[in-house]
Amino acid sequence: MPDHNLTTRDAAAPAAGQTAAAAPRRARRFRLVLAGIGALALGAAAMLREEIATLIPGEAPAATTTRPAEPPPALTVAVAEAAPRALARSVVGDGSVVAWQELVIGAEAGGLRVAEVPVQEGDTVAEGQLLVRLDDDLLRAARDQAEAAVAEAEATLRLARQELARAAELARTSIATRQTVEQRQATVAQAEARLAAATARREEAVARLDQARILAPAPGIVSRRSVLPGNVTVAGQEMIRLIRDGRLELDARVPELELGAIRPGQPVEVRHGERSVPAEVRAVAPTVAPETRLGTVHVALPPDSGLRPGMFARAEIRPEAATGLAVPQAALLFREGRPAVMVLQGEHVELRPVTTGHRQDGLVEVTSGLAAGERVVVAGAGFLSDGDRVRVAAGETR
Repeated sequence: MPDHNLTTRDAAAPAAGQTAAAAPRRARRFRLVLAGIGALALGAAAMLREEIATLIPGEAPAATTTRPAEPPPALTVAVAEAAPRALARSVVGDGSVVAWQELVIGAEAGGLRVAEVPVQEGDTVAEGQLLVRLDDDLLRAARDQAEAAVAEAEATLRLARQELARAAELARTSIATRQTVEQRQATVAQAEARLAAATARREEAVARLDQARILAPAPGIVSRRSVLPGNVTVAGQEMIRLIRDGRLELDARVPELELGAIRPGQPVEVRHGERSVPAEVRAVAPTVAPETRLGTVHVALPPDSGLRPGMFARAEIRPEAATGLAVPQAALLFREGRPAVMVLQGEHVELRPVTTGHRQDGLVEVTSGLAAGERVVVAGAGFLSDGDRVRVAAGETR
């Protein structure tokens, strides 16, 4: 016969376990309910407080929100003040070395043979020194013939004057007529005219003979010799080129906007390779090339420059110092290919595009975009962005 008591005990055991497990869950639900009731009570109390505050004059509800905290400084920086400074400007131009004045000496007489060329390229010559001698045999003969014609004309004139004097004497004694005297006077006039013509021909022959000796018109250096002994001359043919006084200069091409600051006499440093030559501005050309917008500055070179015509050189011209607004070069940035600076505005920085000019001793001229007295970041500017908050390091204002 089955044991009913055992079965009843076995069925009651699981029920008791389920009751024990449900007890903690009920406790947790109870605590959640209590927390919710507490939150509702606190909310109701806050609302009641605000309602009461609106009913009492002078009372204002407490702020329920707070302002976001200011972000910490992005960087500790050093700054410098933009200030007017005396800037020694410099203008750079490139060009070629040329003769100050190059004299082109040619033949005046044509059809003559070159007999002698006693100078060579590079020779230094004095004024009046022989450069080229032409064969002058025919010219000497022509001169001698002209001189003989002059002598003949002079003799004819003397005879005509003597005959006129005798006719005049006879006319006073009525032996000769007045008509005879007038004829003798005409003969004298003709003789004088023939003498004048002969004298002119002699002078021409002498001048042509002088053309056979080509002399230096001024002291200088022979830069080119274009004729050799045995050549036959053509009138106007180039024979010798001469650098007058041996003076050279550099024709430097300079941007048109820089020309206004350049004056004669200003110092110039001319560079050719490793060589540096002190020089000075001689003149500024009055015109500008419309194709390149470059003007020419003529820079006088010293006699011992060692430079030669045709060499390429660079000139650094130093105009007079001018006052300009300047900041340290360390403050200069390049954003999107344009120069800019970080300007301090309170505790923040502003990215400011600027236009720059000349540079000197670690300073850069600012021609626009910045005012005197404004402070710019000189250390750490490259790590900043527009609007960043910064801290100025103590004692770091320059």
